[in-house]
Amino acid sequence: MDMNKKLNILIADDEEGLRFSMASILEIEGHTVQIAQDGKEALEFVKNGVFDIAFFDIRMPGLNGVDALKEMKKISPETITVMMTAYAMNDLIRESIQEGAFACISKPFEIEDVLSTIREIASKPTAFLVDVDAESSGGLSQILKSYGYTVLSAADSSKAFAFASRRLPEIMFTSLSPSNAEFIEKIKASGKSDSLITLGEQSLAVSGIKNIELPVTRAELEMFLSRSKKKKVAIISSDTINSNNLKISLVAKGYDASYYQTSESFFRFPDWFVYEAVICDLQGECDPEHFIKKLKEKELKRKLIVLTDFENQKNEILKENAVFFQKSSDNSQLVKLLED
Repeated sequence: MDMNKKLNILIADDEEGLRFSMASILEIEGHTVQIAQDGKEALEFVKNGVFDIAFFDIRMPGLNGVDALKEMKKISPETITVMMTAYAMNDLIRESIQEGAFACISKPFEIEDVLSTIREIASKPTAFLVDVDAESSGGLSQILKSYGYTVLSAADSSKAFAFASRRLPEIMFTSLSPSNAEFIEKIKASGKSDSLITLGEQSLAVSGIKNIELPVTRAELEMFLSRSKKKKVAIISSDTINSNNLKISLVAKGYDASYYQTSESFFRFPDWFVYEAVICDLQGECDPEHFIKKLKEKELKRKLIVLTDFENQKNEILKENAVFFQKSSDNSQLVKLLED
């Protein structure tokens, strides 16, 4: 999903003040917002409209947020859902995540938490699985998630083209079977065949469509995905203007760059560990030492570049694990440093 795209957002919450204030702020941000007072009303809007993101309160009268999520997935599986709760409802939170919710935000929350979550969703590329058997695909969904994709799926190929047209996923997988022939041909006719991969016997492969034979091995999938993978870079800084300029420079060079105002908002991103490099402004609200400790906890190695007006020689943990870069330098030099 394009980070600059204005989204269609649905908010379902029985607290009138919260849903109106949240809607007002998101509309100021340029998004189109629909509000509902409960799960039942939300589903009526989903039946008659297309939403990129839905925010559901877990505890609502009548149809609660988790049950509304389950029903919505039948109607609009491409809508990404974020749950909200003011209660320690661990079972329902766990169930909502199992049902495919992107995240759960605890109330009361700062509006920056909501905006940060929307940016995180918008920054993630989308993968669409159409009638893909989980067993024979070698855990395709989990592999895609590890590469930073938001994974959507549809069992009914007859409806899948409408979903694909609305969301425009970066990559699509479908089983090479007669029941999916119409979907494959529609994708070819739409000019999006370069984003479709079929899974099946090579003898049945469709001309002009990339095919991977079943059963798919994890190594084969990862080799395929790594060829088309953009290097993911996170920028953490309170300097919005310079950070956006840096992001533009990185995107122009083919990087998948995301921006976070603070290290706290970065670590709230559920899949923060997918980033291969992090650029951290030492003068802002970034905590590079915290970042290094997190990496060591997960035994991960990532390039950390610290932007600073001076090199802090006393800080041994930074000196040992990070590369310092003078903020006054040209962004092109910073991009080159990433490539080294």
